[in-house]
Amino acid sequence: MPSTLLTGANGFVAAHILNQLIASGHTVIGSVRSLSKGQAILASHPEYKDHLSFVEISDYAKEGVWDEVFKNNEIDFVVHSAAPLLDGEGNTDFERDFLKPSVDGGLELLKSASKYGKNVKAIVVTGSVNAMTTGMDINERTFNSSAWLPLTIADAIKAQHAYISYCVAKAESEKAIWKYVEENKPSYTVSVLLPSLIFGPPIHTVKDLKKINYSSDVFYSLFNGTYEVVPETSFPSYIDVRDLAEAHIKALTAPEVANRRFLVGGKKYSSQIAVDALKSVPELKGRLPKDGDEVEKVARFDDVEEWNGKLGLKLRTEEETFGDAARRILELEKELR
Repeated sequence: MPSTLLTGANGFVAAHILNQLIASGHTVIGSVRSLSKGQAILASHPEYKDHLSFVEISDYAKEGVWDEVFKNNEIDFVVHSAAPLLDGEGNTDFERDFLKPSVDGGLELLKSASKYGKNVKAIVVTGSVNAMTTGMDINERTFNSSAWLPLTIADAIKAQHAYISYCVAKAESEKAIWKYVEENKPSYTVSVLLPSLIFGPPIHTVKDLKKINYSSDVFYSLFNGTYEVVPETSFPSYIDVRDLAEAHIKALTAPEVANRRFLVGGKKYSSQIAVDALKSVPELKGRLPKDGDEVEKVARFDDVEEWNGKLGLKLRTEEETFGDAARRILELEKELR
């Protein structure tokens, strides 16, 4: 039974990774910023009790912060999903709130795994297509898994804009990881997944419908009365969160993705596609915005199907993703109201 460290275990994506890890027979050590967040997970999922423990890591970027975790536990795999949030309250400064926690958070984990993680075989990192693009240049570019964001640290410092900060930090964090791997040649492998928008049912702890998580908030705005007409699309590609979780777990042992960065998912998305799928959910009758007339946006990925295939992914349909997400949010409406 493998032992796996999952960072940021209370997050939207991490909750699905955690669920699938346990279902796959892993024992999981989840890192959380406060143990109360771990207790909330166990309260919602008592069936995890014998397979899950928590460590409190309040500052992921602190030097040596992961040392004791690897010293005190025989860890076989690591899934690093913790990262600064795009919509995190108080995240206003690029260097303090995005760059340092992203870069140092990843590097400290690798360093501690190298020093003390004698059993670690693979580390899988939740990256982002934002390490390649802000989405503003999709008409001019065709993307593959070797593409990088054209913006620099200097651009982010100048902009001091949360979205630009998030994108640049994603790119710089990943570049630092690959530099570390190249220079130190660790005994474990590293893989970085590059999804676009992530949709699906939120199974993490949700306390307020006004802040579920970034992508769920975008999705919920399609039927919570925010819009009268279907809004413009933020980015024209997505993956179901459950497919992304499966991709993380398969990447731990798939030799084809060892020491590689790769696009995953790549399904076509628009706000209209989501609304059309939601028309089959009876409970949403009368709650959906009127159809819009947005000119279709297209993100061109020339190798995403190849990587989906290497992981053996069978992506969920639009009806499954958006229908299941809506039904879960409707349950949350009842629970929280």
